[in-house]
Formats: sequence, structure tokens, C-alpha cells
Amino acid sequence: MTTLQVGLVGLGLVAQVVHLPVLRTMPERFEVVAGCDLSLSHAEAVAARHGIPRVHSSLHAMLAAEQLDVVAVLNSDEYHTDATIAALDAGCHVLLEKPVCLNLADVAAMIAARDAAQRKVTVGYMRRHADAYRKLQAALGPAPDIHHVAMRAIIGPNAYFNEQKKALLVAGDLPEAAARERSERADRQVRAAIGDVPEASSNAFRLLNRLSSHDFSALRGLVGSPRRVIAASCKRDGRYVSALLDYGSFVATYETGSDQVGRFDAHIEIFTGERRWRIQYDNPYVRHLPTRLECHGAGDEPFSVIDTARSPYAIEWMSLWDALVNGKDFEATLEDAAEDVRLAIEIVRAFAPDADA
Repeated sequence: MTTLQVGLVGLGLVAQVVHLPVLRTMPERFEVVAGCDLSLSHAEAVAARHGIPRVHSSLHAMLAAEQLDVVAVLNSDEYHTDATIAALDAGCHVLLEKPVCLNLADVAAMIAARDAAQRKVTVGYMRRHADAYRKLQAALGPAPDIHHVAMRAIIGPNAYFNEQKKALLVAGDLPEAAARERSERADRQVRAAIGDVPEASSNAFRLLNRLSSHDFSALRGLVGSPRRVIAASCKRDGRYVSALLDYGSFVATYETGSDQVGRFDAHIEIFTGERRWRIQYDNPYVRHLPTRLECHGAGDEPFSVIDTARSPYAIEWMSLWDALVNGKDFEATLEDAAEDVRLAIEIVRAFAPDADA
């Protein structure tokens, strides 16, 4: 069996809690040989804990020193484009954590780099890989008769769950200049997407990319892209967003936000007249929590529940391996992910005049 050599860019939360443990379960397919982080001392501590043979203080240093098949881009959103293009230019395939980036021009730049390098890029929308999600896709079929869709993502702080595990190493030596540069870069990229908007709208746009891109991607995989955004509003300085999405023969309602309650509530409910399908996702940072699919039928049709606990992250990595080794296709392309950025832009542009600015 072909074993692919992997390098990780960014050794923070998602690397430590998700990708490193998952990759450890498939050593016949992937070998993590290197990692890099802005803080070299942090990278060394993570490497010691997780058995990464070599670490570097920058992506360019890692690319120059290593022979990598795949680079996992797990760093902050603002650096996704630069890291992905650098990895592609070095001849590597890329697994890019969501959100793909913060504006459409950057997506186009990544697509051009991918095509020039003749490499593959998959975006980390693991919810579309959950077994329960695949079952719902199959049940709905290619042309479902949908009456209504209701979608929600209200989550509490990730720290509530991660601090209980006491397993996360955090870099404590990042210079203030790096934090300022990251903030300025984010501001430039957001303005390139949505222009000069009130701070609440800018905050909401970041929320829609950071959190809602998962929901948009899953929704699109089930029922396609909406025709337009009918209406939208943000409140509480952009921490809560509501939107109505027009699909022609039905409307999808969407609500998202974050609070301080230790609960993760992310679901999609699809109404077809004779059935109500509901897929419920749980916190992705707690491994093997089930993804639940429920079906309520009309009349005497029974209620059914399917819980699937196989890690969607593991399926995501296996899908990439199949694409690179066996030539199989995958859904989460850069072109596909661009639709999430586009929808986030359209929602912000549709904010009601009384949006909380």
C-alpha cells in the first residue's frame, strides 16, 4: 500500500485535537514526517508529544528540507492562500482546512496555482464525509421534492470542551507584531470581499466563514446552492446571523451564533411533505461523538434513527488518499468551496437596515 508523506502547517488546536490523532490511526496510508509553526518552541513541544520527527519555523523552510506528498494547511484563515500556493508551487497536494479563505480573488489565485502545478486540493468540510450524511444524500436522491429546509448552528466556546481534556499545547511566545500583522491582513482580506462595512457586518462575515461554511457546504451537498438571499440580519455586534435563502420551490431558513453555553447545536432539517429528515452534528473536537440522522414519516411509517460514530475526519483523509493513489474524485474542491465564500458575501450584502452596527 502506498504511504504518503505529510507535513502540517500550523500546530494549534485542530492539528493537535483532530488531525494528528486521526492520521495516527492510518499509518499504512499516511506518515506525518514534519510540521511547522510560527513558534518553533511550540512546534518542538507538539512534536515531542505527538511523535513528529522534524519541525521547522516556517512553511518555506519545511518545503525546502522535506520531500512531501501532502501538505495539510491548518493555520489561521488569513494565511490559507499563501500557504496553499506555496505548497502547490513546491509540487505538493493540499488538504486545506475550512474556510478556504476570505475572498473570491484568493480562491481564484489558488485555483490557478493548483492547475499550473497539476496537483489536487481538497477543502476540510468533514461534515460531508459523515456516514449519516451520506445516508441522507442517498435517501434524498438527485432530485428530491423538498418543501422546506431549516438549518441551525449555535455553539458554545470550544474551550469548554478542550480544556477539560487538558491535552492542548498553546504557543506562549508569539510576538505582538505577528498578532498585529495577522489582524491587518484579515482586515484587508475582508474589505476585499465586502468593502468598508460596519464592524458588526465584518464580524458577521468572519463568523459566516469560520463557522457557517460547514453548514453551507453540507446544505449545498444535499440540495444545491440557493438562487438568492431573500433577507438577512445580524445582531449582537455580528455574533448572531439569520438569513432566508430562496430555492425557488422552497425556502431555507438559517440561524447561527455563538454564546457561552457548553452545548454544540448544529443541524439541518429537511421537510419533504411525507418525511422530515434531520441530521444532527456534535462537537468535532470530541472524537467519535455520533452524527445522528432521524426520519419522521407520515401515517404509519415508523420513526427511525441512525447514529454513526466513525470519524468524518478519518473518512476525509481516506477520500484524499483514494484521490491521490487511485484517481477517485472528491466533492470538496476549491470551486465548490468558493460557493461558501460567495454565499457569505451575499448574506452580508442583504443585511437589513436595522442590522446591529
